[in-house]
This record gives sequence, C-alpha cells and structure tokens, in this order.
Amino acid sequence: MVYSLGLDGSYAKLHEFQSSDGYQPTGLVEVKHGRFTGTTFRGGAASGGGGGVIYSVAADAKFKVLVRLGDGFTCCGPAMPSGHLVKGADGKLYGTSRFGGDFRDADHGNGLGTVYRFDPDTKDVTVLHSFTLGDGAGIYPMGPLFLAKDGAFYGTTSQNESGGNPTLFRIDASGAFAVVAQLPAMEPLAGVIQAEDGSFTGTNDGGGGSSNGSLFRATAKGKVTVFNRFDGADGKGPHFQFTQTPDGFLYSTAEERGLLDAQGGTIYRTDGRNDFRVLHSFDPDVPQGIFPNSTLVLASDGLLYGTGALGGAGGRGTIYRLDPADLGPVASVSFAHKSVKSGHNAKGTVTLFAPAQEDTAVALFAGFGAVTVPATVTVKAGHDSADFTARTSQIGAESDIRVYASVQGQGTRTVLKVTP
Repeated sequence: MVYSLGLDGSYAKLHEFQSSDGYQPTGLVEVKHGRFTGTTFRGGAASGGGGGVIYSVAADAKFKVLVRLGDGFTCCGPAMPSGHLVKGADGKLYGTSRFGGDFRDADHGNGLGTVYRFDPDTKDVTVLHSFTLGDGAGIYPMGPLFLAKDGAFYGTTSQNESGGNPTLFRIDASGAFAVVAQLPAMEPLAGVIQAEDGSFTGTNDGGGGSSNGSLFRATAKGKVTVFNRFDGADGKGPHFQFTQTPDGFLYSTAEERGLLDAQGGTIYRTDGRNDFRVLHSFDPDVPQGIFPNSTLVLASDGLLYGTGALGGAGGRGTIYRLDPADLGPVASVSFAHKSVKSGHNAKGTVTLFAPAQEDTAVALFAGFGAVTVPATVTVKAGHDSADFTARTSQIGAESDIRVYASVQGQGTRTVLKVTP
C-alpha cells in the first residue's frame, strides 16, 4: 500500500497494490513536486508473477505502472528491485535489483543481480552493472544505493558464493564499477550511508557468527571496522538503513529483542564509533507496536517516523514517531574502575541527566557472563545518581561484560572488564 501521513496524524490511502501491479513496495523517491516514483520487489505480471514494477504515484492518488520487470529467468534486465530508487545529479533514478542481469547458471537461474538506471522522462531502463560469480564483487545486491560526496553511488552485495565475502561497492553514472571493501562473513541487507567524516556506515543483519547482527564502518580506502555486535538487549536483526540527523548521530532500528521484550525490537542511536544508546524498546503490551520494519524518516518537524509490522490497536501494525532529543532520564552507567578481578565486587553508579523529581527505579542488566547486578537501583527524589554493586564469578579468561541501565526501555550501557 502507498499512503500519505500528515504531521498532524492525518492519513490517506493512495494506492492498494494487487499482484498485477506489483507488491512488496520498496519505497519512494520524489521526482517532481507531489509526484513520486517507486518500485515493488515482486509482481507486475498479469498472471500475478513477475519481477516487480517501477511505478509513479501522486499526492492526489493517481497511480501508473511505468515499467513491468521480468523475473530474471530471461536475460538481461533487472529483476526484483531490492531498495528504493535514488535520484542522481542528472535527474535520472538509480537502483539495485537482487536478481536479473547478464549472468546466470543452473544454480542461479534468474540472475545474480544488477545496478540499473531508470529515466523518468523516456521510461528507459539501463543495466549499468551485472553481478557475476568469481570476480570478488559478491552477488545479490540488497538495499538502496547511496549518492556520495564524490558523485558516485555506493551499495552492498549480500552474499558471495565463490569463497569470498559480500562487498561494499562503488559505481558511477557511466557504469564504472569498483569494489571498495570486503565485508567478511557479513550479510548487509540495507546498503550504507555516508557519514560527515566521509566514511560509510551500514548494518549486518546477522552474518559473521553474530546471530543478533552488527554495525560496521568502512573507509573509502577499504578499511572495515565492526563497532557494535548486538547482544539482544540492544536489539537483534538490524535490517534497515541508517538515518542521519543534524546532531551528527545515526539512527536506525533492530527488528527484535530489546530491553523490554524478546519480540519487541529497538530504536537506537550511534555515533558510528563508541557511543550507543537504546532510545526505545518496543513492548507488545503498549500501543506503539512491535517489529520495527522500515528505515526511519526525518520529517520537517525534526522528528523521526517509522512503522511497526505488528501490534497497535488493531494488531496489524503501527506508524510511530520519535523525538531524537528524548534520550530518557539515564545519562550514564559507570564503574569506579573499568576492570575487576573475577570473584570480586565492583562499585557501579547510575547517573541521571537531572535530579529525580520522585524516587526513580532504574533497571539494570548485565550481559550473559561473569557479572551479576541487581534488577533495579533507585535514585532518590532530589538526587541525580545512585550506587550499586556488581558481583563477579570466577572465570578462566578475560571477558568484557556489557552492563545496561534503563527506564522503560530507554537507556545506555558501559563495559566492565573481568579478569581471571
């Protein structure tokens, strides 16, 4: 479905997809004022099959299928667009498709994916690059492209079946293609964005031996750093692209887990390095919904908007908004010493941004391992901090244990190193 949502909460359905005009829409890009172009991942054929469509829709609900894409089993166009289109400096639209292209074999009969260009004036579709096996570039590009400061587009492949790794790649409007970085054992499904420092930041849905997923940063010279491995308390399954706000932070969601419920999900904020904060943990018992399933959108009111796949008053999902300035009451959790010998106790402190107006219970959680903390610590009214004791058990190898402090699913964390 395509819909419009006003900042006042007004809602209007613009188009409800049928299989013949595509389904599983991947997002929109505004081409002209009030007119948008989008893609669907599947559908488009009269039979109900097909490899998706490129369509236009207007604010007045006028809808038109512009191009019907093949399913990839016939060479050589794009099939099953895997991310929303991105407008280039030339006014044309650029995207990726999971399947299609010039190359296929018995095991990959509908192709290995493409980067393509769509001309909204002529309706022409041009394949700029077809992915193949054996060249080290990976296959099956997923997520949207990102138009970087150098005028080129950057994206990710999600797999590599030739013994290599998924990749971060660069391609320009002429089709000149290069691998920027190998992404060892990852499964990046959302592409990347470029941070203010020029590096590229993305999400790994769950590859690399981390079943919960991770976040990575890559430089233009190919150096890759994993700066967060999700442990469940901070979420599981970071599937969507980052959104950067004027404060310089990056915002996104994880589809499951969190500080409140195993099936809830989280909204989180990071600086792309060491700073990480859970801004919201979804809870099935409250009406905001669960399973956040979209890239966050920064609106003109300065708030972030997203969708939840399930929950809400009718149980069929929600549209929610979040104020990125609302960090919750907990400013920090810290320890008097950053490391402790196993079998000994460590003094911890929870600090609030402002003195508590009433007694405030702060939930504590220590990651699975050698540290045990109280379920809560109470900051007394008029105070801005409270101490607690972390107990450690005997271990044979050094371990870094995350300790979280939160109120109603909003919070932050620190690391306590436990030595043998």
